[in-house]
Amino acid sequence: MTDRKTDKGMKEAGAAPLTPPVSASMKVRKIGNSLGVILPKDILNALGVEEGDTVDVVQTHDGRIELAVVDHEADDLMSMAEEIMAENRAVLRALAK
Repeated sequence: MTDRKTDKGMKEAGAAPLTPPVSASMKVRKIGNSLGVILPKDILNALGVEEGDTVDVVQTHDGRIELAVVDHEADDLMSMAEEIMAENRAVLRALAK
């Protein structure tokens, strides 16, 4: 049994390609005062996202647009680590000598 968060991390890191590869064509639609696309269930499953999750939209160096699942746990851990390092800067500098 796999943990959903672990699954997301593996897909983000590109550890293993999705089998079979997922692709779809979608129409741009009016959603309220904006435009958007509705992602089909198989795409959402491939990303490992559910309603309420956050995804980053990233443009790659070759101009492609990619969706990446936001890992809030990793962000929270990084923030905690940065706070601890800031609070203990003097100790860390002494240890680095």
